[in-house]
Amino acid sequence: MAGNVEADPFKKGAQVEVSLEDDGFRGSWYTATVIRPISKKTHKIHLEFHTLTSGDNSAKQLREAVDPILVRPIPPREARRRFHVSEDVDAFHNDGWWEGIVIAALDGGRYSVFFRSSREQIEFDESQLRLHREWVYGKWVPPLEDVNDDSQEVQKQQEQKK
Repeated sequence: MAGNVEADPFKKGAQVEVSLEDDGFRGSWYTATVIRPISKKTHKIHLEFHTLTSGDNSAKQLREAVDPILVRPIPPREARRRFHVSEDVDAFHNDGWWEGIVIAALDGGRYSVFFRSSREQIEFDESQLRLHREWVYGKWVPPLEDVNDDSQEVQKQQEQKK
């Protein structure tokens, strides 16, 4: 079922997304693997990032212990969709997902996105965007859309015409 996540989404080996609090990273989410679940001693999750390295020109993946409030499961992939002006989205940029807002729908499935954190406006292909969601008390907000939502909507419209 869409949106269901296993009982412990932060167990060893789990794929997660992490929000970084460092300057220049606010409003972004990076993928990582849980190396060690929440430590009773430090109350942190130990992670290895997929796209961030531990230093300039380093091939070694960055490892960090972070506060669990900054970690969430990777959002499930959804069917491709059209985005609307003023819609909050995440755009894949600089090896992570950055929170922005659609400010224009362009030709060819492209969108102009404004990033509040950096005050930048950048164009993206539809495939580089996803609807922005928050992980709240173990659920995605706004909720994930069921694949059958469109067919149910069409069915409702047809019934209203009768």
